[in-house]
Amino acid sequence: MSEPHEVRARSAVASGPALALIGLTALLCARLLPDVAGKPLHEDEAVAGLISARPLGDLLHTVVLDRGGAPLHFVLAHFVLAIDTTPEALRWVSVVFALATVPVCYDLARRMAGRFAGLIAAALAATSQLLLIYGTFGRMYSLFAFASALAADLFVRALARPQRGAALAAAAAALLPLAVHPFGAFLFAAEAAVALWLWRGRQLLPAVPVVGVAVLALPLVLADLRLSERYAPETGQTLDSGTSPGAAILHALGGAAGGRGPALVLFIGLAAAGLLALARRLPAVAAFAMLTLAVPPPVLAIANAAGIAGDRLGPRHLIFMLPVWIALVATGASRLAALLPAKARATGFAAVVAVAALAPSAVSEPRTMPTGAERAVAAPAAWLRKELAPRDLLYPYSPVFLAALPVAKEARAYSREPVALARALKRTGPAHAVFVSVPLREPVKEDALRRAGVRFRAFPSWLILESRGPFTNGSAALESTVELLRTVVPLVREPVARAYLEQIRGAACVALGRPC
Repeated sequence: MSEPHEVRARSAVASGPALALIGLTALLCARLLPDVAGKPLHEDEAVAGLISARPLGDLLHTVVLDRGGAPLHFVLAHFVLAIDTTPEALRWVSVVFALATVPVCYDLARRMAGRFAGLIAAALAATSQLLLIYGTFGRMYSLFAFASALAADLFVRALARPQRGAALAAAAAALLPLAVHPFGAFLFAAEAAVALWLWRGRQLLPAVPVVGVAVLALPLVLADLRLSERYAPETGQTLDSGTSPGAAILHALGGAAGGRGPALVLFIGLAAAGLLALARRLPAVAAFAMLTLAVPPPVLAIANAAGIAGDRLGPRHLIFMLPVWIALVATGASRLAALLPAKARATGFAAVVAVAALAPSAVSEPRTMPTGAERAVAAPAAWLRKELAPRDLLYPYSPVFLAALPVAKEARAYSREPVALARALKRTGPAHAVFVSVPLREPVKEDALRRAGVRFRAFPSWLILESRGPFTNGSAALESTVELLRTVVPLVREPVARAYLEQIRGAACVALGRPC
């Protein structure tokens, strides 16, 4: 072959993966775009949007001290909402990180098993059910997937190149999942266990900078411990009903790649083949992958049995497994493809991707409530934008309050989780009014509310209640709200709305430390 032909061949080999990554990322983007404005708003998105829109200091206090938990997504969303204060802007944060997860999954699998495995991993990420749903969900989940992929990628890089710079980069990246979600601790612990095993018997001094970076995990862990104190059984929430740890992990793995049923069984086999291949070639990487996937089930089962875990565990919380799972599947598929003739490998690649893309869904779309649709929230949000003023209070977080941005950011929103609500009350000063949002499936009897002297505004899908002050502090405002809800509950006949009213009233009573 002549020299010009060799140059062109090398150029094609070098540019091929890049072009494939661009195409796969564009495919995922095309599938995500309709959902940015098309899906109904969800209460969990309202939590992120209404907190993130507040001043940065108040945001950090709410997230770290009132609610407990990881602040990174809230901080990123804060700066985005400072530019564009709309629910769609909040969702675009998720879109960006979902798209960024595709090339990082490619690089992770490439480091494990070569370019072909990397391309399979990128294709699996681009068709992942979890990324297709949570890539437009205005919460931290796609950021969690990206941060986990980056942490795993840099850790595998550090294992291959055990130098100080690579180790520092891996240690810093390991903090990112912890800064996004408490379950980032599983990834952090897996990396720490492998690193400590490999470093055993060596001098401590060269590792001091890496240990110094790792110590920064302590405040993040403390914030996550504060989160664990916050959970209480709740009524009326529809974001993936809680499930057992084993079932949640199977759904999470299937949602990452493989779906459910025979397709998932096939992908489990491919992942096992990939793990075996890594165990022979890269045992430290295999140990890291095994710890990442095998440790969470028993730990979560023990926490669940002890009653110290949240009551709504779902696949979205386990999205940190997605990059490692996809990389293992891709590694196994690439090793099996290596046994095929060169011309048949493309067919094998297409078959794996087709199975992933067409597999039955392992995760459900949480944004199905019609009360969050644009047509449902538009009118009440427009009314709220005229009525809300600084020092008003919003109870609880809801899609209609989120849709009332940017005006709603001047008011303080309250959680319907009693512990977080009680903490927020302690630092609430004088307030003018409390607005309470109630989702409706059928119209309320407005005459009964008027005869009872209730201040309200009714819409087809929402009832907005109002308790007028002034109030000296948050406790006084919430006391007034409890009395308002006491009056309203008997007047609402629709079962779901009534249960919702009773739940938020009960949460308020618990937060105030008084019987209802």
